[in-house]
Amino acid sequence: MNGLDGDENGSLERRLEALEDELATLRRTQRTSHEGGSALRTRVEAVAGELQALLAEANGGHGTIDTRTGGRITPLEADPDAVSLDDIAHALSNLTRFAGQGTEFYSVARHSVHVSHEVEARGGSRDAIRWGLLHDATEAYLADVPAPVKRSLPGYTRVEADLAATVRDAFEIDLSSADGRLVEAADSAVGRDELARYLPNGDHERQALECEPPVLEQEDDVAELFVQRARALGCETHSSRAE
Repeated sequence: MNGLDGDENGSLERRLEALEDELATLRRTQRTSHEGGSALRTRVEAVAGELQALLAEANGGHGTIDTRTGGRITPLEADPDAVSLDDIAHALSNLTRFAGQGTEFYSVARHSVHVSHEVEARGGSRDAIRWGLLHDATEAYLADVPAPVKRSLPGYTRVEADLAATVRDAFEIDLSSADGRLVEAADSAVGRDELARYLPNGDHERQALECEPPVLEQEDDVAELFVQRARALGCETHSSRAE
């Protein structure tokens, strides 16, 4: 190591130490600050994103994963052309809700199909219904983190939001603010109902839904159920249209 390298490494070390001190000061300030909610989250997520970019640069770039169909994708810097409906359906059908703590296996794919039907039953637009199906597609590439935990992981939520935008781009979903709110409301209602059904020992109540779950639970092949629903809604990616 030459002298210049030593100076650069020392400077980086000092900057990281200063950052740690600044974060400690920020925590103390936050305890007496009135700022909170979405504004604070947005700012913290932005900082987390910069730190992730710093680590990626030091490690030679963000990591890439292999997919079921033989493709590859970089979840933290995803190309819309790498997003695949079959990969999403396969992964979500193998992922369970509630960190596996439910009384039985209940897949993210089945939940997603239910949400899409709930959005449709509530009068959602075609893009809202499609996003209802694909709103958890990011979990196919990032895995699932329980919502109560996710709120304390700004790095994850920043990446999740960026990847969700990539998924919408891949499937050409034009989501209005009203569409987004409708999907969030349907997802929340379906999720609370699932909590009551699959975690009956908790303090959860069944929800009044427009589309009842039994209608959707006849199909055993959940990945195929997801794909069929997607195709019925015209969900195709850029790459599949080009083939």
